[in-house]
Amino acid sequence: MAKIRVFVSIPMPNTAGLRPMMDDLSKVRGVRTSPMGQMHITLRFIGDIEEDRVDDIEAAVNEAIAGVKASRITLKGLGAFPNQRNPRVLWAGISTEMPLLEISERLSARFKTMNIPFDEKPFRPHITVGRIEGRANLVHEFSRYQTTEFATYIPNSVMVMKSELTPKGAVHSILRVCYFD
Repeated sequence: MAKIRVFVSIPMPNTAGLRPMMDDLSKVRGVRTSPMGQMHITLRFIGDIEEDRVDDIEAAVNEAIAGVKASRITLKGLGAFPNQRNPRVLWAGISTEMPLLEISERLSARFKTMNIPFDEKPFRPHITVGRIEGRANLVHEFSRYQTTEFATYIPNSVMVMKSELTPKGAVHSILRVCYFD
């Protein structure tokens, strides 16, 4: 059976509010911005898994979001992993009343029960907006966008996504869509 690279995420349908920051970031040497059409909140990264396990992953997602009502998500502020002094990944922060941590933990529990291996790093809600190649001076950008609200939206679904790595970055495609109550 063929393996595919998979993750579970909440899509970001409207990225227009991020455009000014993304334009500024794209001008900084060493920064590779994320494609605007691929913005999402990763709830759990699974990695390489047999393609025939996608139905099991979908079932786990449906169980994890059962009873969850969608509510407003606000993208706010620019930050970096591991930190702003040594940035590798640039992110927009998340503010919401939705129980994102609880959903992520439910997914983890279901995946363990179903013997679906996944990345067990602690969940930190964010949207990846760029990656750093080498060194980049982002002092101005961190200061300028620290408290900026970029967008607010109410998601209606969680998606099981396929991620194909290419020389220009990952290309994502939808495998399954699971809807909130």
